[in-house]
Amino acid sequence: MKPTSVLVVSATVLLIGTVTLAVKAQPIGNVRGRAPIVFVCKNGVSMSVWSAAYFNRLAAARGLRERAIARAAIPSYTTVPLRMVFALAVDGFRLDGYRPQVVSREDVRDAELVVVIQSSDDTELPSDAQAEVRDSDVWQGFPPMREQYFASRAALRERIDSLVERLASKDR
Repeated sequence: MKPTSVLVVSATVLLIGTVTLAVKAQPIGNVRGRAPIVFVCKNGVSMSVWSAAYFNRLAAARGLRERAIARAAIPSYTTVPLRMVFALAVDGFRLDGYRPQVVSREDVRDAELVVVIQSSDDTELPSDAQAEVRDSDVWQGFPPMREQYFASRAALRERIDSLVERLASKDR
């Protein structure tokens, strides 16, 4: 088989596999209502999206009432980049109309916890939202997820596992 044929076949298999995963994946839609947990990253297209989706999966599996939403600190993207869509699909998440939104006062006003996720940047909440926060946590030192997906995912997974465990122990 010619090298170009192998490439075409490989690309086709990869595309079919990704589409199959996406069809069976858990949806990540736009959440318009209040959520007790708000994850915020700089752009709202990677770390906060993965964190909210993974948190919601764990919380549902543990029977917790808490759910999370993903938000951006700045208005830099209107859609999630394609490579993040594929990466999320590999983890069993699909974007169902999710669009990045800048965190608002309303998002944080009723939140039990706002988690600001920083990679190599100094992500901060917009000043109008900062005034409304009751409880927040800053998670620092994560590799940028859009460039180092697996390393960032592993580090975020540890923090989210710990958060879910802490919330589950409070409910007992």
